[in-house]
Amino acid sequence: MSPGQRSQLFSEVNDRIYELLTAGESDLPGEFLCECGRDCRRRVLLLPVEFARLRQSGEIVRSSECPGPRFRLNGLGARPADGVPASS
Repeated sequence: MSPGQRSQLFSEVNDRIYELLTAGESDLPGEFLCECGRDCRRRVLLLPVEFARLRQSGEIVRSSECPGPRFRLNGLGARPADGVPASS
């Protein structure tokens, strides 16, 4: 699986996690998959409102432990962008 495919898959999984969290206790944090594209297997602990903010700004969920550039979603995969990684 390519890094772009992995990032897209994890993005879809995270969207589903967000839907489940907001359907229940939306004030509890959830463990989201790092969308860096590498096979890092890291998790990022975020409140649903924090996840929604990332999605609204077009940014991916990314562990602060993952090196490399920040990315934004563009519908066709991830592209580089400026910014700081999400807290983990």
